[in-house]
Amino acid sequence: MTSIIELMKELPEGYEAACYAKKAIQRKRGIENPNDLMMLSMFHLFKGCSLVEISAIGKLAKLGNVSDVAFMKRFENCNDWFAWNAERLISDCAIEYEKPDWIEEYRVLAVDASEVYEKGCSRRSYRLHFALDLFKMCCEEYKITTQKTGESLRNFEIKEGDLIVGDRIYSTLGGIKHCLDNGANFVMRIRNKAFNLYDAQNERINLPEHLEKLKDEEILDLRIFARLDGKAGIPLRICAMRKNPEAIDKTQRYLVQKQSRAGRKFSEEALAFNNYIVVITALPDSISAGQILELYRWRWQVELYFKRLKSIMDFGEMPKKRPQSVFAWLNGKMMIALLIEKIIGKPSFSPEIQRQAEHLA
Repeated sequence: MTSIIELMKELPEGYEAACYAKKAIQRKRGIENPNDLMMLSMFHLFKGCSLVEISAIGKLAKLGNVSDVAFMKRFENCNDWFAWNAERLISDCAIEYEKPDWIEEYRVLAVDASEVYEKGCSRRSYRLHFALDLFKMCCEEYKITTQKTGESLRNFEIKEGDLIVGDRIYSTLGGIKHCLDNGANFVMRIRNKAFNLYDAQNERINLPEHLEKLKDEEILDLRIFARLDGKAGIPLRICAMRKNPEAIDKTQRYLVQKQSRAGRKFSEEALAFNNYIVVITALPDSISAGQILELYRWRWQVELYFKRLKSIMDFGEMPKKRPQSVFAWLNGKMMIALLIEKIIGKPSFSPEIQRQAEHLA
């Protein structure tokens, strides 16, 4: 298991100077240097030690002489420092999987958001907005906000050459415009009646009519146009496939349960629409609809990343109440996760193989 000492070794260059610049340490009382403050913070974030335990560890290990309340205040001041470290650790990984030729030119990012709740009866929530590089399997960007900030592609710094893979909540005209304005492309699942679709004659397209004609696992590749900022003629593609009978049955049972929990009933058209995987994209015709749908399936890697964060890193529920503590806790957890990514991404050789490599060199 990774130790705190191993994590400390992977911190970015300049982290000690940044401690003072970000005002994590303003007065040398109790904890005198960045190294001691970071180590105590890792006991809290990584080992799950309580504030009382941190106070005792500080005294026993000679890392600092602070009470639990004093450490809590110091910890809250670390938010910007933790975020600074995390920002420099992003994309700092050695693993890179081979891309298929048809997306070789793109940086493929799966985007999603996850809710994080406070422990206790208040159940206030915060939101982690996250972009995962699907071929490096590491974080490219993250943002922590309150629940007031909705899920939108505008939460991400999308760049030229990016290929964004997202779920239905991101497939809005605003999200599409944000991608195209920044020279990026996208593959996003689309909701029923998300926005109007038009054909080459500027006539409205009834998408369910096209979907109804599909047989099991048959693929639709439909050229459509959308209006951005009131302008017609933005060429896009709808790629869709009817699910197999087992998947349809599973989807319908899930929707029945969702209706029961939500206390409302979905329309027959909405229920029927969920029998299909329907995505929208601006990718060229040289990439087939089958390849585009295959790419969308890879989006689930970001869901698995969230599960690992919550199960292994205990990211799901926060033992904090004050907003300053919450943001420090979440940015600190992301810093730890990125440090672990960096360690895992390093090639590992046995001593014997290493000796042989040194001899050959």
